[in-house]
Amino acid sequence: MEIEDIIYHHDNAPSHRATDTLETIDFLGMERLEHAPYSPNLAPMDFALFPRLKSELRGQRFEDLDELRLSVCSVIGGYEKGWFRDTFNKWVARHRKCVNCDGEYF
Repeated sequence: MEIEDIIYHHDNAPSHRATDTLETIDFLGMERLEHAPYSPNLAPMDFALFPRLKSELRGQRFEDLDELRLSVCSVIGGYEKGWFRDTFNKWVARHRKCVNCDGEYF
């Protein structure tokens, strides 16, 4: 899977809507799937990708955005297909929980 094939679903936290953040997502070549306003935290980036990616890149320094992009692509490219499938299934389960709670935060 190429990073350009990833559709990035993020929540509406101010840091995620910041211009720098959105420009970085665009720079990395990811398509953005917008998150409904005032909805619970359902973004797989928050509960799956970011914690793992941050852990794997912790302590590294990058000379520029190109070096960061290559490192991110390399790390994500090494994830097994099963990890993506499991993350998707967890995402679906979170959505079902939200529907069962009538959209209330949980």
